[in-house]
Amino acid sequence: MIRIQRYSETAAAKITAAPRCIRTLEERLADDLRELAFADQSTNIEALKQRGWSEPTLRRLLPEATKIARRASIRQVA
Repeated sequence: MIRIQRYSETAAAKITAAPRCIRTLEERLADDLRELAFADQSTNIEALKQRGWSEPTLRRLLPEATKIARRASIRQVA
């Protein structure tokens, strides 16, 4: 027999409030962008490909990763 188990709202709140342990791909790409920028290297697609990023992934993640890198750099410099 199959039982349907219903979770209480407090259990669901605990699950959603748990901190995430894995950084997103955008955050990883933002870190690579910052490393290249602070090392005075060009932050173009070819340099990121050499670090292991594929071109379709870069096209998808680059706009958000750029925003994250910019925010983190401003925070660090200020």
